[in-house]
Amino acid sequence: MRDRIKRSMTWRPDKKLVAAGAILGLILLLLPLFRVALYSAPWYDDYNYGRYAKEFLEEERSLVSAIRGAWYCTRTSWYAWQGTFSSIFFMSMVPSVWGDQYYFLGPLFLLCILLIAIFGLTKILLRDVLGAEWSFCLAVQAIVAAMVFEFIYTPNGGFFWYNAGVHYVGMHSFLLLLTAAWIKLLKGTGKISRVLLLLWTLLGAVLAGGANFVTTLQGLLVGLSLVALGILLKNKRTFLMLPSVAVYLAAFWKNVSAPGNAVRKNVLGDMGMGPAEAIGHSFLEAFRHIPEYTGLITVAVMILLLPIIWQMEKKLTFQFRFPGLLLLWSFCLYATGFTPSLYSLGHAGLGRTMNAVKITFQLLLIINEVYWLGWIQKKLRDRDKFFDRGAMWWFYPIMGALMLCIFAVEPHQSAKYSSFAAYYYVHTGEAYNFHQEYLNRLETIVNGGSDVVVTPYVYRPWILQSSDLSSSPEGEANRAMAEWYHKNSITCIAPDSE
Repeated sequence: MRDRIKRSMTWRPDKKLVAAGAILGLILLLLPLFRVALYSAPWYDDYNYGRYAKEFLEEERSLVSAIRGAWYCTRTSWYAWQGTFSSIFFMSMVPSVWGDQYYFLGPLFLLCILLIAIFGLTKILLRDVLGAEWSFCLAVQAIVAAMVFEFIYTPNGGFFWYNAGVHYVGMHSFLLLLTAAWIKLLKGTGKISRVLLLLWTLLGAVLAGGANFVTTLQGLLVGLSLVALGILLKNKRTFLMLPSVAVYLAAFWKNVSAPGNAVRKNVLGDMGMGPAEAIGHSFLEAFRHIPEYTGLITVAVMILLLPIIWQMEKKLTFQFRFPGLLLLWSFCLYATGFTPSLYSLGHAGLGRTMNAVKITFQLLLIINEVYWLGWIQKKLRDRDKFFDRGAMWWFYPIMGALMLCIFAVEPHQSAKYSSFAAYYYVHTGEAYNFHQEYLNRLETIVNGGSDVVVTPYVYRPWILQSSDLSSSPEGEANRAMAEWYHKNSITCIAPDSE
């Protein structure tokens, strides 16, 4: 009997079972996010940037006409507002230009592209660079993706407001895919794959180089670092990166030197710091935000990953050299996320900007955990210690219980756990009620006269809608919506205020 109890307590789940559990956990966390996306509704700049494609589409109902409208918006904005040309193009192609009922496709796209990017980059690093087994790779992919999605800085600006989401999360996802392709080229691949990767890196360089300033700056540092590493290691495949890096440099310059950037600065006022001051304060902001970006729950995720990573690295031949250099480089890359906002606005950045910065931080955190654990394992003489055959089965329920305890005592849970917020608003019916109010508002606007009066939302789940129209028809959001529906004005007044 004692032997049976001992065997049951020392049972270690197979790596494939751990991977399956991680994938199942990820699916359960993503389901509420995909569900609540169906209730998303356009807001403010969705109308401002999308109306050009919509107007062109109204003239000629074709994809080409919509692209021409998006290109017109991109070119105009580059001269008159900001240089982020690839972001603006995607912002202009908001799905609602084909009909209000298609807006939800935008949030679904953002959820899918980030998931693909995380899985793609993690696969390249673990499988192609380190040579890890598929089971370990899947487990790490799922846990890392769950962490990024669950602890996104602001899910509203990250996923469910298309304009803000595609500008940061969408463009950052393209950068992750570009980085994965660059690393794959350096590692080596077949002829057909090499051609496809080369083509993608050229396109990806345009997308990331013309993105928001956090993404484009971090992508520049990543690209130049990989080229330098390739030269240092005398990797002849480094020349395959050169065309896309050259394109990236051109796109970066086209982005930051746009006339619209000066116009925007004049309109908003010169609130930013000088270049040297912004760079210096970036490191201070990076230190200050580490507690906010981690917390007990992130530490728990890293502990959960520890036995999986340790067992994965047991059979690896990769030499984990100079981990301190990786840590230093990682911190510098993470700190660059604050530089653009400090330079232009004088503070660390808006919530939607923080989404991109936090994604970088989280991925670098796990990359360093993998690398440092590999370095430690190489230094140990006896590798049969610790989690050589994986953690015992009770480790995972204990970690699950610990995470639930952290969640239970956490204040403002719906603001810190995106899946919980999504589940809460779907389960209580607030998401559905909000969407019905939105549909009723559309009916009032479409069937109303030139000057329309609507009532404020009663239900406004923050994960879907952070604000509402103004009581003044001259409000920027009001004007944007009025132009979209070809109205003279739209006013939002409570019934008892009329």
